[in-house]
Amino acid sequence: MYLIVNQKLSGLIMTNKKNMMICALLSLIISCGNNKELEIDEIIDMAVNDPSRNIENKEKDKLNKPLEILKFAELSSDMTVLNLSPVDEFYNELLNSIINEDKNGSVIDISDDEFSSAENSLDRVFMIENYHKLYSDHTHPETNNAQQILEKVRVALKPGGLVIVIDHDAEKGSSIATASSINRLSDEIIMSDMNNAGFEFVDNIHILKDDWEDDLTISAFDPSVIGSTSRFVHKYRNPD
Repeated sequence: MYLIVNQKLSGLIMTNKKNMMICALLSLIISCGNNKELEIDEIIDMAVNDPSRNIENKEKDKLNKPLEILKFAELSSDMTVLNLSPVDEFYNELLNSIINEDKNGSVIDISDDEFSSAENSLDRVFMIENYHKLYSDHTHPETNNAQQILEKVRVALKPGGLVIVIDHDAEKGSSIATASSINRLSDEIIMSDMNNAGFEFVDNIHILKDDWEDDLTISAFDPSVIGSTSRFVHKYRNPD
């Protein structure tokens, strides 16, 4: 009888030890996953709060809210990121601090008319306050102009890759003519363009929206609003 009880106790102890080991392993896996998320958030925090940043760029943080935008982009240090805004030193500086070349990450900044990249080579694409130029830079703006660039972006973007679009907002229902006349574009036009190009809308955030203060009918470069226009922030995914 003692032997039987002793065997049962030994079995229970072994089972408990096994369960404890499984729990410990699961905790380790969960912890590693959480650490990965915390790590990239910490890297973004450090990049934005880096005291060596360009002073003029740092002064724009209150209006541009880069901390929220960069976390919204779901970045990782080993990504290949394209910034289709070559004169955008604000985000170029931050992205180059976040993306790590030692982890095979890289940041490419180039204009849309010079853009050419290998198929499935990009993880993220940023279009910062220049989407409207896909229309305004042409004498006769047409939807086809935007579609040609978006097609190139989609081919270069890896499956599941994201596109972040930020631009000066125009009134709902306005035409593409606003791109040339006031350097603005309704987000409805962007959503339609991206959908036609095969992208999936993922999300948007309203942290740069200021419809109450910003007159959406005047130029984005009017002295009364320059630097503080109401801007939409969209995120799209390449499903293929």
